[in-house]
Amino acid sequence: MPTEEANYYTAVTVAAILLGIIIIYFIITMIRHQRRNMHLYKAKINAEISTLENERKRIVADLHDELGPLLSAVKLRINQLDSEREDDKKIVEFANKHLGDIIIKIKEISYNLLPNTLARNGLIHAAEEYIDKINAVHPLKIRFNYDDDPGLSKEKEVNIYRIFQEIIHNTVKHARADKLEIEMKKQDNQLLLTMIDDGVGFNYEERSKNGSGLGLLNLQSRAEVLNARLLIESAKDKGTKYFFEIPI
Repeated sequence: MPTEEANYYTAVTVAAILLGIIIIYFIITMIRHQRRNMHLYKAKINAEISTLENERKRIVADLHDELGPLLSAVKLRINQLDSEREDDKKIVEFANKHLGDIIIKIKEISYNLLPNTLARNGLIHAAEEYIDKINAVHPLKIRFNYDDDPGLSKEKEVNIYRIFQEIIHNTVKHARADKLEIEMKKQDNQLLLTMIDDGVGFNYEERSKNGSGLGLLNLQSRAEVLNARLLIESAKDKGTKYFFEIPI
């Protein structure tokens, strides 16, 4: 091969190698950039959810430890009033009734924010209790099948309980379903949670593309925090299926 031709091929080879190195460097930089953004995004979601849960705990503690006992003490003092006048008796009766209603409402708000059962007895008991409450007051019939306690951390139990609440709330409010089947089982190192309703369904792709639906965003955020895989299948008049694959 002539010297000039050999030099030409050498130059082309060197240029190709340099170009390849530049392309590989560019791809690696893009991957690192995406990973860093994903890491920052997850950290942001974690911080937001952690702040939200801590704020809920603080409000529950304030309601339980301060406002509840204060109202109970006021109610006790009012009941101790001794008057023969009918007008006074009616006022005491009125105040007593409304104080009782307020105390009950405070207990309901505390329960919705963070039920004691979740902290004391764990996810399965808390989920059963919540489902029993919904079944008692709503036509939607929820059936919950589960294996033994999967032995999750408290943090994971809180996030999965919020998933229960969100999906049941969405089903009651939007799905117009007659029944909701829930199955939770452990498989190897995964917790598989499936929730299927027989409601009117919705266009999941369109909702996701438009970024609409606070409930769906909440589910996606909880899945991110749990490092879980989330699949949602739904179609008009064919119900909705939610599937979570959660590492234990």
